[in-house]
Amino acid sequence: MRSVRSAIIYSSAARYTMSFLGLASTMIVSRLLTPEEIGTFAVASAIVMVMSEFRLLGAGGYLVREEEVTEEKVRSALGLTVIVSWGLGLVILASAWPVSIFYKLPPLAYIFGILSVSFFLAPYISIPSSLLSRNMDFHIQFKIRFIASLVGFFTTIGLILAGASYYALALGQTAMATVSFAMFCSIKPKGMVWLPRLRGIGEVASFGVFTSLANFFRKLVVTMPDMVIGKMGTTAQVGMFSRSLGFITFVSKTIVTGVKPVALPYLSSVRRSGGDITDAYTRASVMLGGITWPLLAVASVVSLPAIRLFFGDQWDAAAAPASMLAYWVMLRTLHIFSGDLFTALHREKILALKEGLLFFLYFGAIVLAFPNGLLAIANMFVIVSAVDLLVTTAMLVRYAGLKPSFFFRAWLKNGFLTILCWGAAWQVYTTVTVESGSVMTAFIMVALALPVVWILGIFILAHPLRAELTGIVKVLREKLWRGSR
Repeated sequence: MRSVRSAIIYSSAARYTMSFLGLASTMIVSRLLTPEEIGTFAVASAIVMVMSEFRLLGAGGYLVREEEVTEEKVRSALGLTVIVSWGLGLVILASAWPVSIFYKLPPLAYIFGILSVSFFLAPYISIPSSLLSRNMDFHIQFKIRFIASLVGFFTTIGLILAGASYYALALGQTAMATVSFAMFCSIKPKGMVWLPRLRGIGEVASFGVFTSLANFFRKLVVTMPDMVIGKMGTTAQVGMFSRSLGFITFVSKTIVTGVKPVALPYLSSVRRSGGDITDAYTRASVMLGGITWPLLAVASVVSLPAIRLFFGDQWDAAAAPASMLAYWVMLRTLHIFSGDLFTALHREKILALKEGLLFFLYFGAIVLAFPNGLLAIANMFVIVSAVDLLVTTAMLVRYAGLKPSFFFRAWLKNGFLTILCWGAAWQVYTTVTVESGSVMTAFIMVALALPVVWILGIFILAHPLRAELTGIVKVLREKLWRGSR
């Protein structure tokens, strides 16, 4: 358990560094660029991000999950990644002008060209990173991500100030990939080999094709609104909805991204040791939900002042869809680790089938809802996520042996804790807004009050997180005691 906690700490440090640098960059960029400029880049990045799910073809997950990793397996994984990632890089270059013509946005062609560079570097970033993840060496990843994020941040802001507009966003991402590539090459993680081979790639591909399909459909759900709205509407609408979705996903990723990279190695290790994997899955889900659910519920209440703080007054129209999207993410959070569980159980085909089905539901919902505005799209997301919850639960019962009564009973305390935090946030926000007339003052009061409400709720409800909080306090007390002696 200690090794898992250590891995989560370093993974969280790396992910949070990227998240908060990303937030700082977004806050600055949103004030320097117009919704139309940001919407133009969002369309291009959405398409490229979807294609990026196939550039690794699951090779990284294959190395993490395997019982034993040999030099031959690493070389085969690298060979497959080189073929697929470099091939997709060429596809992006070849499709740059056709896509720009389809959307009637000439700058997309140049943005595509810049973003394609990361595809040629990806094999020598992803494979070393996966080997580090398998060995829980997240402290090394922290250093690399931190330095790369800093370089990307300063590159983006500096180029925008120099007048590079949306091209600066693409160049910033490319700078991050370039620095990561250089650092992984210099560090040379244990077990890494640098010459790929083609023999044995079929075994890797048989695993990777389904995990990549699942990730492809999952990523499409998040990026598809930019592509659909970009075609049916305007780049300003794309920018507005991307800010709604970006705000809520930032709130959830603030917690999830630190834990998610550890989930597959952890669940795989539980399975290899013969432990109860569904019990581990439930515990991990409940512990994460105890943080994400209250946080998202509060975000739904204070979305307007939060978006003003992060992005500026010109993005006020993003607040209403963001409030609704918070409930969408909450429903998805219940089974946030389901993909990792299916992968650990070698059920990649089932995972891909599920994600594909849900993608088509989301796509149809967006197309139907668009004529009624961005809020209608957000409402449809919530409806489809409820279907997602039911389908995923049924599949986990069938293929993983999940006990739904035990799982949802374990989640009850998360529900009570969320209601407590949501009610307190709503009361403070509405009261202060009426009395002071300032939503920013109300936002500050909610930010000050809710951590206290959340901690009290954890102890009153005897939530599983209480033991973790108590342990943290004990460790800090011991360190302070030793430091004072």
